[in-house]
Amino acid sequence: MVIGEEPTEAPERVFTSAGWLSLEREYVPRVVAGEHLHAHPEAKAALAIAARTYVLRAMRDRPALGRTTAIPSGEQFQVFARYSGEGCAEAAMRTRGIVLRYQGQMILANHVAGAYWKPDGSHGPDPTNTERWVTYNAGRRGRDVIPTRLSLRSHPGNRGCMGQHCAHWLAMQGYDYVTILRFFYGEDIEFHELSSGENTGLGQVLFGVLALAVFGIAMRR
Repeated sequence: MVIGEEPTEAPERVFTSAGWLSLEREYVPRVVAGEHLHAHPEAKAALAIAARTYVLRAMRDRPALGRTTAIPSGEQFQVFARYSGEGCAEAAMRTRGIVLRYQGQMILANHVAGAYWKPDGSHGPDPTNTERWVTYNAGRRGRDVIPTRLSLRSHPGNRGCMGQHCAHWLAMQGYDYVTILRFFYGEDIEFHELSSGENTGLGQVLFGVLALAVFGIAMRR
């Protein structure tokens, strides 16, 4: 992959500190579990898209990452759990292949825990001290979108940062994952679906061999 070139297809697997993992069936669900296991389903779906965008944008800019250099698990990147929890795989499959773009380029898709939100919509405790990175971009477009201080503010991919606890609160108020993501990254965020790599390459070869074998058996009968 050329550095800076936008992918058209999601990789089938990614190389991580836990070994090779399926992007959609293992890695993304495990990030959702590691980052916010008990979130509302719509918040989990929003997080799945942000997590997928985050890792694929990083892999786009650092071609060795996820291929020969292991994707780390931790607060400096994004946390993935040993196993995916309830609803996490469903969130990944429901949003399969979807990444966030702005003007045709994947955004950085930063996301942090942020402060808890109280039932009345006011801020609660911020035990991770990450609320300072969260951006609120509902209704904002273009240059009006507030970038997060978590990344270089002048970076063209910096379209803000999602607060996971706020996303959960929004979902509890009836927001769907599209509205949740626009709340943090701006109204002009683009939802782009990459094609899947799981039915190409070796998978297609094995399927072809199996099909020929079955056909041969049928012909001999």
